[in-house]
Amino acid sequence: MALLVSVATNAQTTHIISWFMGVTTAQASKTISQGDTVRWTWDDTMPHTVTSNAGGAESFDSGTLTGSNQEYSKVFNVVGATGYKCIFHSMMNGTITTQSTMGVGDVSAPEFEFYPNPVTDVLTINSKTQINRVEVYDLSGKLIVSAKAENPSVKLYMDNYSAGTYFVKAFSGEAVKNITVVKK
Repeated sequence: MALLVSVATNAQTTHIISWFMGVTTAQASKTISQGDTVRWTWDDTMPHTVTSNAGGAESFDSGTLTGSNQEYSKVFNVVGATGYKCIFHSMMNGTITTQSTMGVGDVSAPEFEFYPNPVTDVLTINSKTQINRVEVYDLSGKLIVSAKAENPSVKLYMDNYSAGTYFVKAFSGEAVKNITVVKK
């Protein structure tokens, strides 16, 4: 199930991408801001890698990770496009396009904010402080995704989730925000 730095010292947004056999190129391709983190989470038990293609703006290699809930993160520093793939499954591929950062976030943001709801593709969660972890549960209470965030903003890609209601927990220090999200 799918749910993604020039000279910046801290990443601003964590983009969580579910990495599994069957993920589409569109679901695995994101446009992000310079200094953002992309976190891939393994959503099946197959061995996978997240490996950059030669000639991209950045290079990275997760190494082989096997098992559900494995994670690999990368902060993107260089403006440009970087294609990537799983070396075991060539149909698992995408492109991270990094754009230069044009400004700073709103410092008067509420403790937690999330939008849009209902969601069709991307749920954004913002906090005044660092969001440490995000968890997604289905209606039966089954944990679907558990991913570290480590940024004050998280984008959860839900474009290939089935329509329905999901429970999202965002953890920031001692605070926990419980969100009920409707996926169109």
